[in-house]
Amino acid sequence: MKNPVGRPKLLDRENLVNIALNQYWMNGIDNVTISSIASLANVSRPGIYKEFTDEDGLKYEVLRKYTDILREFVIPQYNSAKDIKTIYNHIYSTIGFNADKTYFEGISKVKGILPSGANGCFFENVKLKKHTLDNKTKSEVNNFEKFRRNIFLKYLKELQETGQIVSSLNIDEIYEFISAQISLSQSLALNGMNKEKIKIIINKALSAIVTPKYTIN
Repeated sequence: MKNPVGRPKLLDRENLVNIALNQYWMNGIDNVTISSIASLANVSRPGIYKEFTDEDGLKYEVLRKYTDILREFVIPQYNSAKDIKTIYNHIYSTIGFNADKTYFEGISKVKGILPSGANGCFFENVKLKKHTLDNKTKSEVNNFEKFRRNIFLKYLKELQETGQIVSSLNIDEIYEFISAQISLSQSLALNGMNKEKIKIIINKALSAIVTPKYTIN
């Protein structure tokens, strides 16, 4: 049945979030306007503001959709991980390499989430722009980082106990170092560096914390 004349078109919230995710991921969360999203979703700007309150509300919903996927499908892979190759493959996968699924599956189980031509991990791309975000979206970056940190610390502790990473460093310091390498790989990829070169850089960097027996060159 057709809508009565004059009644505004109902906003499809899920469709709009998916469109915004695609646009933010492809172009950068700080390079996409509400007007362009409204045009692609065939809705009005006021309709978006009514649904999400403000631009920060929309960005939060988009980021939360992605971090919920990471919480459910990706980060829990570290609960059963026992090999340093998991973190290597995790970083490799964010710069365009196919991960060895023996160690890391990434978001391969989630169909339709990765836009064609998307570069890197959406969360990491947003994290690089954290200083430009408003409070609600910034808070979700911090909340997810805290969640990831707790899972990673248990994984890293086991790696240290099995002699795969150096024992002279504090586990918190090792986490911060690895988190920095993930961010570095994203930044280099977004700036157009060849993924093979990034891989060499990451391997060299990780050799500072990985014991010689387990280092990947």
